[in-house]
Amino acid sequence: MLRRFAALDDTLIDRWFQPLADQITGRFGIGRFRAATLCIDGAAFAWLLSQAGVLAATVAAGDAAASWMPALTLLLGLVALTSLRTLFQRAAGGRATANPLRPAMRLHRAVVLLLLVARLARLGGGVSFADAADVAMLVAATASLYFGACGGAPPLARRRHSNFWAAVRP
Repeated sequence: MLRRFAALDDTLIDRWFQPLADQITGRFGIGRFRAATLCIDGAAFAWLLSQAGVLAATVAAGDAAASWMPALTLLLGLVALTSLRTLFQRAAGGRATANPLRPAMRLHRAVVLLLLVARLARLGGGVSFADAADVAMLVAATASLYFGACGGAPPLARRRHSNFWAAVRP
């Protein structure tokens, strides 16, 4: 299953997000990591909007005990998005031609795509503002992970010689 997702993941990166990142760089001068951080900022804003209604409703009800859970959910989501933004900023500072985030964050991209598909499947006939903001957050987070994965794939590790003694024998 992981191999099938790896093929889909590579196709999404190489055929869709890499040309889009190149086009954004050509038109606006924004690199792939800057585009990823802008998507993270959009995801954080959408996360705030999606959670604001629940938090406001519990605070307006005057139930302090019930309002800590939505507040904690909001805070944990913002911490996760901020951590991802910091990772992209650090990766942008590196000058390596190979992008280590491409293979390292494959599982993250799989989870976010799965969450996006599940969220879209749960949408019924009526879509509330919070639902739309939640989908927007997942779309922006997915785009940020894929923009961050664009660029050169790291080289494959060299295989060691299978017979050490044959390799050192003169």
